Amino acid sequence: MEFNTILVDDDEVVLFLHRMLLERSDLPSPLGIFHNGKEALDFICKEPPSKVPCLVFLDINMPVMNGWEFLEAVQEEGFRDKVFVIMVTSSINSQDVHMASKYPQVIDYVEKPLRREFFPVLKEKMESLCREHRPK
Repeated sequence: MEFNTILVDDDEVVLFLHRMLLERSDLPSPLGIFHNGKEALDFICKEPPSKVPCLVFLDINMPVMNGWEFLEAVQEEGFRDKVFVIMVTSSINSQDVHMASKYPQVIDYVEKPLRREFFPVLKEKMESLCREHRPK
């Protein structure tokens, strides 16, 4: 299983906690840590995920470019099949959950903070997605 991970959140405490959890999991350590969607999008555009998919842990409410704007930009840039997103947010608004389900690259929606129990399930999901989207 080969993929890159990035964290996108404007809260330093959340970024620290999520980075620690990722580093202690079986998932790849974060390749990048960003404070808004624009920084993350710029990184992805500079290092396009051509052969190795990118897993993005994405907050919704951030300055500069929020999570929804990031998702729209990912679709416009054509990374739909190579960027997979876990929405990690404090929002439990059913409208946000419904809106996230409209984006094909969103593979899960979880409340902050991430928990250790989440990672084995996510690892299985990513292994499956990597097999499905393997370059031909």
